[in-house]
Amino acid sequence: MRGVVRTSIGNHLCDPQLLRVLAEQAPRSPELLEAVARNKRERVACIRELPGIHPEVRVEDTYAAARPFVSTAEFLVHQLIAEPNPVDITRLENELVAMLTRYLTTAPPGS
Repeated sequence: MRGVVRTSIGNHLCDPQLLRVLAEQAPRSPELLEAVARNKRERVACIRELPGIHPEVRVEDTYAAARPFVSTAEFLVHQLIAEPNPVDITRLENELVAMLTRYLTTAPPGS
């Protein structure tokens, strides 16, 4: 999980303000859109493998859980790094890992 969060943070650190403008306003080529989609599929696949590696992961549908996991990490990192007030990267990483770990290790409703 930390690897997924760290990758998302790393993708945003070069120039957060420029990245925000590009992500929100720049035209996107089909090649760029495919690269972004491929990166997301790879991160979803990584999260889907966690139950086989870590038995404490308790989600029932790994695909349904992995997609919001990856999107949440990406969205929060994008928002917090691109803010005018600097965010402590280590604290951001630790908090996201803690939040997303609880998401995947909490028993599903009704169990």
